[in-house]
Amino acid sequence: MTKMIRYVFILLLAVLMLAGCKQVNDDRVPSYPVRMEFNTQVWELYGVHTYGEHRFFDHLANPPIPSGFYNYDPDAYTGYGGILLVSGYDFSVGDYNYPLAYDRACPVESNRDEALLQFDSETFEAYCPNCGSRFNVCEGAGSPVSGPASEQNYALRRYRVNSRQGGGYIVVN
Repeated sequence: MTKMIRYVFILLLAVLMLAGCKQVNDDRVPSYPVRMEFNTQVWELYGVHTYGEHRFFDHLANPPIPSGFYNYDPDAYTGYGGILLVSGYDFSVGDYNYPLAYDRACPVESNRDEALLQFDSETFEAYCPNCGSRFNVCEGAGSPVSGPASEQNYALRRYRVNSRQGGGYIVVN
């Protein structure tokens, strides 16, 4: 009888644990090509170097963002809403001041023309000026912190940042 109670208890515990898990959806923003290459010299000028430093890149904006960025070649793509490049902590690499990249389109609004994320330098969070959602971009892999994105479990679309042979980085999806 005690074995039966133990099995029922384990089964009940497993069901409760699974029911408490929330699936985060980071696929709400349409998938567009991403490829930005930064050699060492370009990275020195336009990269992110210290925790919380950020930059926006958008080759489709008129004029392109950032102003004066000359590295948009025919193979450069900046995703659906542009790229938010930020220096943070990457758990997979185990390194502070590591570059992280996200699409700037808010996953709640999912509209490149109306809802591009901004960056709050005091909290080190990205936020949507339209819906008010906030995201942990420096340590939380773009996970929602508050607002409609948190209520609906919508995270940011994250892009890979790979070291480039010869120095610098490549941002790709």
